[in-house]
Amino acid sequence: MRQRERADLVRLEAYVHEAVLPRTRPYTTERRQVLEALGEAGSLCTARMRDSDGDVIVCTLVAGHYALGDKPPFKDGEPGGWHKAGASIWNELGAACIPHAAI
Repeated sequence: MRQRERADLVRLEAYVHEAVLPRTRPYTTERRQVLEALGEAGSLCTARMRDSDGDVIVCTLVAGHYALGDKPPFKDGEPGGWHKAGASIWNELGAACIPHAAI
């Protein structure tokens, strides 16, 4: 890669860090996508599930958030390690990978 191209990538990365990332809300798919593009999603949970439309939803919480006693804030949810991505909340029974893992 030429020096000018490297300099352009550095400027683009700085722009994403300074302008794009601060505008994303915590624990959202959009924030996860920005972190993945920057190569900084290594600390995020890898649990995923498939919704009724067939779309794959990936947990947006940090790796290690899992705890058997975690309960969702509705309907007295049963313990089982709850994951969250946007409006989707699911327990370990619906996750397709180890929740402690990071990318």
